[in-house]
Amino acid sequence: MRKSIIQYLPTNTLQVFFIAFIFIVSRVLLYFSGVTFDYSALFRYWQFLDIETLQHNLLKGVWYSHAQPPVYNLFLGGIIKLFGTANSETVFIIIYKLLTLTNTILLFRILKRMTQRLNLSLVISLLYVLSPATMLFENELFYTSLVSLLFLCCCYSLIKLSQNINANSALSFFIPLTLICLTRSMYHLVFLIVICIVLIAYFRTNKKRNVILVSTLISFSVVCGWYVKNYFIFGQFSASSWMGMNISRNVLHDNEITDSSQIASIPPFSPISHYHSFIKESQVEKFKSKKVKDLTEEWKNDSLKNLSHIDYITVSKRYQEECIQHIKKHPVSYLKNVTQSGIIFFAPGTMYSLTQQQAQKIKYYDAVYSFNLSHFSKTKESRRLALVTSAVPKIIIYLSVLFLIIREGFRRKKISPLNLFILITILFVFTTGSLFEHYENMRFRYELEPMFLILAIQALVILLSSKYKSKSGYSRG
Repeated sequence: MRKSIIQYLPTNTLQVFFIAFIFIVSRVLLYFSGVTFDYSALFRYWQFLDIETLQHNLLKGVWYSHAQPPVYNLFLGGIIKLFGTANSETVFIIIYKLLTLTNTILLFRILKRMTQRLNLSLVISLLYVLSPATMLFENELFYTSLVSLLFLCCCYSLIKLSQNINANSALSFFIPLTLICLTRSMYHLVFLIVICIVLIAYFRTNKKRNVILVSTLISFSVVCGWYVKNYFIFGQFSASSWMGMNISRNVLHDNEITDSSQIASIPPFSPISHYHSFIKESQVEKFKSKKVKDLTEEWKNDSLKNLSHIDYITVSKRYQEECIQHIKKHPVSYLKNVTQSGIIFFAPGTMYSLTQQQAQKIKYYDAVYSFNLSHFSKTKESRRLALVTSAVPKIIIYLSVLFLIIREGFRRKKISPLNLFILITILFVFTTGSLFEHYENMRFRYELEPMFLILAIQALVILLSSKYKSKSGYSRG
């Protein structure tokens, strides 16, 4: 009797084929539901340089960018230069589909390696690929999916690093970590320093600890170098000059400022001309010689506000100063907003403002899968209630998983570097997002969702093992 070729395939290969099959079928159905790739983000999003700069002045434009770290604009500009604006939309669609598929397969491999439970790893991976949030962020031209991939690369490499410290395993962890810090300003130099110190301390007794030390120094030097560059050019030791404007959205939420002598009376991220009375000395003439239009023009792409304008540095500092004063005078009000942001962290990723329109096209699937009740709210108050209610399941799941993982760590008197890395990252993003941001926390959390699933499967295995031991003990008794 002839055997099917499937019988000769490794089990892992079958699982990967099944993931790919489910991915293709789900994305075909998603397309027919009306969810399509939002290429217009390339021209609209504040974080991106002017399209002319991306096409013709990329390296100079990125070097003189004070608003964002360099990696994502380099990625956008590189694709546009290689394929032109006429073909780049198709290329971005392909890349983002491959990002999701790669993330899912890499997640599956990590889960299997962590638990040796093939079917359970497959189920958890499918939960990720079939998530409405995964589907929507995959159709948004933004760095969410890319950051998820880089974190998964860190996790995969950290497993190998734990087993065998060498230059390859160390660099394969620190290169994506460095790219993360140079892609999103959320992952500040402070975050990198904490991770570096923790890993140096963790492997301090290992004979090859110097490999870790050298790798951390290289990573730190590259990221710090960008901060130093910004300090010498713009007087800003940071990856982004927007912190003041960002925090104002959280500090001043539901606190209208009517005193026109305060910059906070103007909504943050307004066109630069709205702030002229607050800018004592414009920096435009100083930077005109650089011939980077993003620094000196009020509008980008001829019609949209250009938030890379050099004077936003002064504007953002003013917002920051007034926010600090407001916090001192109204600490309870600020803590209330921080609490709201903390709850938003656990809301479904599909509640993110820039994906809401797309989410409406799959609202019934999203409501069942993500418990996103906002689809059925009609007023501002009912939407707030829906947001809080929708966050409850995720809060319970997160607390349960974190409790099981931390308790197991205390029981064993040991925690793996992978779990330590994930826990620190989640805590950092939750804290930073709650303190400095408003109504974007759910997107920040979803970037880390694959890492949380790595903790979740371990917690599930702990529960299953405890039940098995309990039943075995009962039967013997």
